[in-house]
Amino acid sequence: MLTAASRRAAFKALHENGRAFLMPNPFDIGSARVLNGMRFDALATSSAGYAWTQGVRDAEGLISRDDALGHAADIISATSLPVNGDLENGFGHSPEDVVETVKGAIEVGLAGCSIEDYTTNPQDPIYPLEEAVERIKAAVDAKNRLATDFVLTARSEGPVKTQHELDETIKRLNAFVEAGADCVYAPQLKEKDQISAVLAAVKAPMNVLAGRKNFHLTRKELADMGVARVSIGAGLARIALGAFVAAAEDMKDGGAFGCFDRAQGMSDFEAFMKARP
Repeated sequence: MLTAASRRAAFKALHENGRAFLMPNPFDIGSARVLNGMRFDALATSSAGYAWTQGVRDAEGLISRDDALGHAADIISATSLPVNGDLENGFGHSPEDVVETVKGAIEVGLAGCSIEDYTTNPQDPIYPLEEAVERIKAAVDAKNRLATDFVLTARSEGPVKTQHELDETIKRLNAFVEAGADCVYAPQLKEKDQISAVLAAVKAPMNVLAGRKNFHLTRKELADMGVARVSIGAGLARIALGAFVAAAEDMKDGGAFGCFDRAQGMSDFEAFMKARP
């Protein structure tokens, strides 16, 4: 039987070979079973994907720590793979809040989690660097006490459109590595030259977000560059809900049902679902 410790060890090892392993993000138990059946290396929760299944927007404080960890436990129960938790800003501003979140993540069996420097306040969206670093240090101390092989990912959420913004992102990621983070992640990075600049300047395994429009680097290209991990974020949830809305609009506005002709292999996913013994 797979234990939480064995999943943590497998997840940590994936970060050490630099081959851009692919970590898609299910948004409920059913999508987790499908991805598990397709034999990916690891899975991750998506804060946005889960929020949408609950009918709320992401990153507005409408999902609690208990909600997110309960969702993570559901995903873990549906797969034999290591699962990383998208745990937003740790569900609180203080280092103590982040510690509680990391402790909960380890307790439910997550193999790792990410902590953002986004405050959830659009008027003041990013924590000052010193405060952001203290939060990561607290997370690292907590995981080192409880499970040293738990992979702590530190996320820098700021923009990277200008050279100054990119330099600031690199500064933050390096500060997080110095604080003890195992992996770094800047979701706004998309261009090859920007990713290369961060890889050259930050000496830690790096996650790249691929599940979005106009991202055309392949997994091989990312691996050749030195990217450790590729996540999809809310990409699969967006596709699923987008197809749902498009079909509903066809029915409502066109009065016909040809939208279901697009559902090639519509029942194939059932092979991955749990059945009676």
